[in-house]
Amino acid sequence: MRRFLPLFLLALPLTLQAQDTENYGALWTEVGVTKVLPYNFSIDAETGFRTLDWMENANRFDASIGLGYKLGKYLKFGLSYTFIERHYLEEWKENYGNNSGRFNGYNVDAAHWTPRHRISLDVTADKRFWKTLRISLRERYQYTHQAPRDIDRTRYRDPSYDAEGNITDWDRVENVIKHKNAWNRHLLRSRLKFAIDKKGWQWEPFASIETHNNMGDSWHLDKIRAMAGTEYAITKRHKVSCAYVFTHENDDDGNENIYAISVGYKFKF
Repeated sequence: MRRFLPLFLLALPLTLQAQDTENYGALWTEVGVTKVLPYNFSIDAETGFRTLDWMENANRFDASIGLGYKLGKYLKFGLSYTFIERHYLEEWKENYGNNSGRFNGYNVDAAHWTPRHRISLDVTADKRFWKTLRISLRERYQYTHQAPRDIDRTRYRDPSYDAEGNITDWDRVENVIKHKNAWNRHLLRSRLKFAIDKKGWQWEPFASIETHNNMGDSWHLDKIRAMAGTEYAITKRHKVSCAYVFTHENDDDGNENIYAISVGYKFKF
């Protein structure tokens, strides 16, 4: 399994890139703190920021707090709440009129931020094999509520054409408010992770594959994510990480491939 998993993770982005999708480069950053509590409990707090087109466009800000409980050596439960601000870029939508093949106009939705609220409940089983290889399986139920929002929209209508059929001007420009209703999404996120976790090592290379199945849409595969990277323990309390992340999204937000560099810092006490 260890021999073939890296090949699969490398081949997956190339396979999905051939589909008719938008492709983006991204940078993901996160900072987290974990406090160990008595009786195998722990509390976690984390914040993150993501961009699209590498550093050109903001994509998401999030902050979360969660409670963990470890049952024995191999099983852990978690419950968390996450507040998310999602940034939508300016979007152009073309319209056609009277089946003539000529543009009747454009709708241009302005860029905007939209809040989301997320609750996650997960269970993780993990075990070390041969004193080196750690394999974990995490199943997570995730509920997300996106608030309603009003979007500034500019409508371009009744274009003027030249003799060759090219648009030369717009006779009518309207500024309107478009209302989008709230929505809720229920996902089951399944992640299989492999890590080289040898006692005494400061480095911990890892690779994982994760699927997001939409429980409210006949278990539609909304997202698939592959990740490969490493953690480095500066001390017992301080860790940094760096990873390459490929995500193929096929949900209400669009049909996209996202290639991200993820960097993070965690403090545990």
